[in-house]
Amino acid sequence: MSTSKISVISALLLASLAGCMNSLDSTPNIEDNDAKIQTYAAQKNLTLQRTDKGLYYVITTPNPNGKKAQIGDEVEFTYKLYNLNDEFLDSTRKDTAVYYQFTNQYLFLPGLQDGIGLMREGEKATLLMPYNLAYGNQAIGDKLPAYSPVRFDVSFLRSRSEDQQIDEYIQRAKLTNVEKTASGLRFVKTKTVASAAAPSTGQNLQISYSGKLLRNNTPFDSGLTDKVVGQTKFVPGFEEGLARLNIGEKAIIILPSSLAYGTAGVQNPANSGRYVIPPYSPLVFEIELVSAR
Repeated sequence: MSTSKISVISALLLASLAGCMNSLDSTPNIEDNDAKIQTYAAQKNLTLQRTDKGLYYVITTPNPNGKKAQIGDEVEFTYKLYNLNDEFLDSTRKDTAVYYQFTNQYLFLPGLQDGIGLMREGEKATLLMPYNLAYGNQAIGDKLPAYSPVRFDVSFLRSRSEDQQIDEYIQRAKLTNVEKTASGLRFVKTKTVASAAAPSTGQNLQISYSGKLLRNNTPFDSGLTDKVVGQTKFVPGFEEGLARLNIGEKAIIILPSSLAYGTAGVQNPANSGRYVIPPYSPLVFEIELVSAR
């Protein structure tokens, strides 16, 4: 499937990731950033811990019984962002949260992703990070020059496994009569053609499809495509769902990442290698077997 049509994650947290990651191997002003963070913490009477990568953090509202995010989970959190003059820069909007796949690769700001990895569900934390874990060589407006340390106040709301993500999507979409196959595919036939024939080996199928992430209403890919029966060229979950349709029928299929793009995801080389489909992402497709010839 083509993967050129999606913007996956929120602009501010991702906007500077390329520049930030480019700066991870360089160290201009890192010592200066570190000194500014320590001075700020002393002024605010913050007792901080420091990671090996240089992230300073303090859990301000602990929840020792909360669970930590596991690789492959979706994490949900809110944040407020400040410079070290306590000038407000950005936050999640009222009654909203941010969702990301939690992976062993950086999909959003490294310091923020590492900080959430230190937290448990229900906890709040203050994260102070040097520029190489934040916005790198990019300025944010007129209040955060390039190569500046920042402060994030973060509330880690929850994490969800892929199965939980899929179950919650089914509830949100109000899907009924959902079949779960042995592979983990969820399948809902939305149009049945009682007299339709199943396609035969060697036939050329015309397929209409639209694919989305579970939290994105904009398709990452859609259109018409052809497939010769017996020749596999789609991801396994798409193949399995398609094999359940007769000519003229439609279905909604939900693929766990193991039946889609797995731990690799899909990157867009034309857009700084940013992920069109992040690793560990479940996907939903609407498919129709239009014709066979």
